[in-house]
Amino acid sequence: MHKALELVRATAVTLQADGIASVQSGKQTYTLAPDCPCADAKHRTELCKHTLAVELHRRALALFHGTATEPAPASRVAPAAPSASEAAAPAAAAAVLPAAPAPPQAALWGTTEAPASCNIKLRVGNMEIWYTARDVDDATLQQRLHGVLPWLKDVLMACEADYAARVATRDAAQATQAAQVPPAPPQAPPPPPAAPPQLDVQTLVQQAVQQALAAANGAAPSGAAPDDQQTGFCTIHQVQMERKQNDRGVFYGHWLADEKRHCNGRRNGRR
Repeated sequence: MHKALELVRATAVTLQADGIASVQSGKQTYTLAPDCPCADAKHRTELCKHTLAVELHRRALALFHGTATEPAPASRVAPAAPSASEAAAPAAAAAVLPAAPAPPQAALWGTTEAPASCNIKLRVGNMEIWYTARDVDDATLQQRLHGVLPWLKDVLMACEADYAARVATRDAAQATQAAQVPPAPPQAPPPPPAAPPQLDVQTLVQQAVQQALAAANGAAPSGAAPDDQQTGFCTIHQVQMERKQNDRGVFYGHWLADEKRHCNGRRNGRR
């Protein structure tokens, strides 16, 4: 019945002079002569929306011309032969009835929400402010918004000023904290490595002579010439040895990386 009323309001029903009615439903036109050819009329026992729309249209015309009769019982309504007044009714209805139904008012909509509403979103920095207004229709809502917008502007300006003040306070605090942190003291350069003790040329010449004599005689050189442990210089590999110490005392030696062993130099003509 609700769909049939919508068809009548949309002036989708057309009555012809011979009593045949047609209903424009969407992109399809159904001709009732006298029954409707739609699927609902063929496969269901109730009246389809097209048949109901034609009956409602005929009763509305009868009321308009003052010839209404008692409603038919709740069964399939067979269209009767049109009378002379019914044959002339379409032309009169076309002249009196509006071409299209007026849209329903928002206040009469069948909805659980407000018929008219408006959402306003304001962004201030990383914050969002939402304001929602609802009313019974668009015209009343627009009048309210004209009074609300100046207030929303004041709220937006106050929020922006507060945000700018908070940003300035944060920046000032960070600058003060950075100024209070003392700079790191410069690190002193590491001291240069200690130079190995230098032996004079005379001592080196004397050691070489003693080594040559010992090699020629096959024995350790005699005399007061010191050995490598006394000078700290390895005459075998010609390198300065490192000073070391253990429970026996102080001695000199160096590491032979290729042979993977320690060398203590020549001691009394021996290695």
